[in-house]
Amino acid sequence: MQLSKVAVVSSGMTVRERLTAQSRGVLAIQMADISVGSDLDVLGMARIPSPHPRYLVTRGDVLLRSRGQTTIAWAVPDRSPEPAVAVMPLFIIRPSTDSYDPDFLAWWLNQPDAQTHLRRAAQGQTIQMVAKATLESVPLQLPPLAQQRLIADAARLAASEAQLMHRLADCQHTLRQTQLTSAALAGQSHPKAGRI
Repeated sequence: MQLSKVAVVSSGMTVRERLTAQSRGVLAIQMADISVGSDLDVLGMARIPSPHPRYLVTRGDVLLRSRGQTTIAWAVPDRSPEPAVAVMPLFIIRPSTDSYDPDFLAWWLNQPDAQTHLRRAAQGQTIQMVAKATLESVPLQLPPLAQQRLIADAARLAASEAQLMHRLADCQHTLRQTQLTSAALAGQSHPKAGRI
């Protein structure tokens, strides 16, 4: 099955001027705002005064970065902090059926097989770009909905575990460096320290 059988793919809103953080308007989700396993950092995001409603994203939508080295897919969370629109070059993947879970779809699109499919057909010499037709033709395997949700939950837990392990490794490294620095400084107080 292809993505086009279960979803409608459309481009994000075209913006002609540079977007900046401001106090008014609707949040504008750009490529730099999304990454796998993280929420939106609302405080640093740009805003658009009066966007067209068709670009507003809601739960069920999946956004995909269509340019650059990585084509990250990100599912719009259950509780968005406030209304937001997707901006080009993001694609909005909107369900046309209720046969898939958006978290599962985002996970599937981030897997090596789907990423290989997208990269092989990417266009451009310096900046790779995924065409809408390429995204629509991504092959999908859709197990039953309950199993999709279990897989998405397990993937979320695995990503959280990886982040925690990375933080633990950083803390252990910092602790060891602090201990070694303390040992080096303690050695300086000895009258023969540093002599061979």
